[in-house]
Amino acid sequence: MNCLNIFQLMFSGRTGGMKVNGRKKNLVIFLVIGSLLLTAGCSRTLTEAPGREESSKQEINLNVAVEYTDHAAAFYFAQGKGLFRREGIRINGVQVYASGVGVAAAFTKGGFDASYMCLVPAIFTYANGGVPLKIIAGTHKNGYGLVVNSAKIKELRDLEKDGIKIANGPKGTTTDFLQMLLIAKENLDSEKILANTVRMNASKQLMALRSGKVDAVFVPEHFATLAASFPGAQILLKSEDIWPDMPGSVLVVTESLLSKQPEAVKKLKEINAESIRLMNENPQEAAVIVAQNLNIYQDTVKKEMQSPEANLEVTPEIVARSMTNLKATPDISIRDVQAVIDKMYSLGYLAKPFDAREIMAANAE
Repeated sequence: MNCLNIFQLMFSGRTGGMKVNGRKKNLVIFLVIGSLLLTAGCSRTLTEAPGREESSKQEINLNVAVEYTDHAAAFYFAQGKGLFRREGIRINGVQVYASGVGVAAAFTKGGFDASYMCLVPAIFTYANGGVPLKIIAGTHKNGYGLVVNSAKIKELRDLEKDGIKIANGPKGTTTDFLQMLLIAKENLDSEKILANTVRMNASKQLMALRSGKVDAVFVPEHFATLAASFPGAQILLKSEDIWPDMPGSVLVVTESLLSKQPEAVKKLKEINAESIRLMNENPQEAAVIVAQNLNIYQDTVKKEMQSPEANLEVTPEIVARSMTNLKATPDISIRDVQAVIDKMYSLGYLAKPFDAREIMAANAE
């Protein structure tokens, strides 16, 4: 018999409480005893269930690094829709970087548990930087573009002309990698094109194109669509013209998180897949949410890029157009990653090739 049963019996008269000579003394005694039983015994019974529920939903705290592009749309959308919070994941800190190279550099210093970053810098960081990271999912394929001043550049051969200025990201970025692939694929003059290439971050590339200081920029989306919106500018080439369905970005975690909190990694993978599914089903809503997030973080990125005068604000229309230039998908395969590793090695980005299984979580395929 538990304490609640006893308390009920006391006041039903079965214990002889209130019916014994009708004395007030007995009533007081029984009230005191009942109160003690409720506080000492019943309180434990009543609080056990909530305690178990709280422990089963224990919050997972993570620090995340993302790129300031719509390549990280799956993260921005999931955050905007509360998908992390719903699964008991608290994003302690979000560090936004101008490019995958920035994310890679930050990862070498530690302090992050997960990141949405381009595949090429992820491979570069793992192989050359010795950073113990693992790919757990894809986020998109394609998503890069060569935007040109259409009055000066009408075809790819024009990139070889004297006086032409091509802006690209630093060595090791995906756009730099794609430029080298383009040169090889189209048999362009490598010496001339590289002599015409200047290195700068994406925001400075856009400012240089707008002001006429450069004639072409090689940038990731959403920057490519934004640049193509300038008067006289157009996308001359998309990354799928160089490498159809090339894996663009991936979701990576540290080996430490994978080994110590496998449930957190599983949830991250599930959230990524659901976010991408919802974005593909609701592209207009996705564009609004992603645009809001990019605008929120633009000051952080301008500071990193040392470009306070840059106008990086985007509209949902720009983001919606941009998203059509990449294929949002959580799919990533060993074959996909191995192909990029092998090509990076052949172009001199890696000291030696390695098996893609090394960088991929066991259930990433």
